[in-house]
Amino acid sequence: MYTQEQIEQLFDKDVIKYLKKKTEGGFNNQKGNTYENLFAVYQIALLSRQSIDNNCHIKFYSQILSFVDDLIIDFQKENFLKHYQLKNSPNITWGTGKKSISDDFQSQYILNQSISKNSELHLVVSDRERKNKLAKNVPKEIKGYSQVLYFPYEASLIKFITRESNFREAIVYLSAFENPEPDKIECVVKVLLGAWVSSNLSGVFLMDILKNAQKCNPSYIRSFCIDCQLDPEVENILNQIDNFSYNLTKGFLHWSYADGLEEGTLPYSIDTDRFRRFQDLIKRDHPTSFDQLEVFLI
Repeated sequence: MYTQEQIEQLFDKDVIKYLKKKTEGGFNNQKGNTYENLFAVYQIALLSRQSIDNNCHIKFYSQILSFVDDLIIDFQKENFLKHYQLKNSPNITWGTGKKSISDDFQSQYILNQSISKNSELHLVVSDRERKNKLAKNVPKEIKGYSQVLYFPYEASLIKFITRESNFREAIVYLSAFENPEPDKIECVVKVLLGAWVSSNLSGVFLMDILKNAQKCNPSYIRSFCIDCQLDPEVENILNQIDNFSYNLTKGFLHWSYADGLEEGTLPYSIDTDRFRRFQDLIKRDHPTSFDQLEVFLI
């Protein structure tokens, strides 16, 4: 996003050395940093509806050559950046002078202005009391574009999902199920986490993160196709099987036999090669009973 030349023109070579060291240290720690990774997945989930339903072009960056670099979200149509610096410590201060958080925020805003980008900068902390103190004492030089956010540290995914209702709602939206069980919700969060950590963090579109997560098996992430329909021949075959019912929800085939005596969901969506093979097999073998069909549902 930023070039070394752009930064050198605004600042000096000592700043470049500082940023390279800062970025290298952050990148080396990033993959093992539960707090930063969970916050990134939280933002991915919350913004997914915008990206899917409204075709918003949203790009994520982490640990690139910049001053506030733990997470950068680029809303491309709006020409707007959100920067996040995360600190999982109760002893954080804004500080003064070079290399302080305050100075980093001011330098980042100047850098964003130089490339004609509007921006908001956020200091994210895991201690609620510290958040309140920092929010009351935002230095006047950066107050117009800086905010302090509280984001809890929680090593357990289940506990975090339970306590953060807006996160859970976002995951339910992404899920293949209308009312997913806790294990399905956890599965979606885990594949999002894996897709994020394995992404090119120097710049990756939100939709690409979601599509990579969707490739996991199982992922239980909804299909992104707009008009999902079964092959008419497959529909006809399934409709002829006694005591068998099914529905296609969010691109996933959910089925039930004998009023719920047996039920399940194919662990891949309609827009995958596996689903196409499933339909081809159904058309080829033309099962006429649940016993014949069951082998294809496993």
